[in-house]
Amino acid sequence: MTDASRRATRLAAVDTSTALGSVALYEGERLVAEDARRVSNAHGESLLPMIDALFAGAGWTAADVGRWCVGVGPGSFTGVRIGVATVKGIVLGTGAELVGVSSLEAMAAMAAGAEDAAGDAIVVAAIDAIRGELYVQVAGRVRSEPACLRPEAIEAWLEAIAPARDAGEVTLVGEAAAKIPALASRSVRLLAAGDHALPHARGVALVGRGRQPVPPDALEPLYVRAPEITTPRVS
Repeated sequence: MTDASRRATRLAAVDTSTALGSVALYEGERLVAEDARRVSNAHGESLLPMIDALFAGAGWTAADVGRWCVGVGPGSFTGVRIGVATVKGIVLGTGAELVGVSSLEAMAAMAAGAEDAAGDAIVVAAIDAIRGELYVQVAGRVRSEPACLRPEAIEAWLEAIAPARDAGEVTLVGEAAAKIPALASRSVRLLAAGDHALPHARGVALVGRGRQPVPPDALEPLYVRAPEITTPRVS
């Protein structure tokens, strides 16, 4: 295999949209190496050392990777910016392909598996937002754009997207999904722990390997709502 063909099979995925920062390296569909850590510094000090350590262990350099996939949010505004900026910088320096993936889509892919997430499953992924709200998105047989909602508003939102009469079991994924009140007239499976608690780079890779790449200047964070610093306070 030539260097160029080997590079084309190599993919690196990054997600820093929540307190969990993760990196995964793939050759084709084979997971070569991964690391994931919960941090309190919004990943500014931990992401590049994590990437460097994984590449050193795998015997790779950044120039060996043909595609980078990055979680673009929603989630932590600072964390998302750090992940997107870091990966954009690497791509600009190496000429690799770039793909952005919703952190919620990444969670849904981890929950349902690559085939089910694109097939008949109904998956609702959830991440904590500020002020008691949740970021949510439907994936699978029915898809939605990400939304930011109060937990008690999620049942009506889901009914408008995937009516209970037309849907089978609904999988709720994410540690924040435990805050969603019981859904009437639905069979529910809750995946809220372990690999399903927060977005992970493996889920970003599952979604991102099948997407068309975008130019680095076209990729922007997916905030869904305005950052807290720009939100007027109610006196």
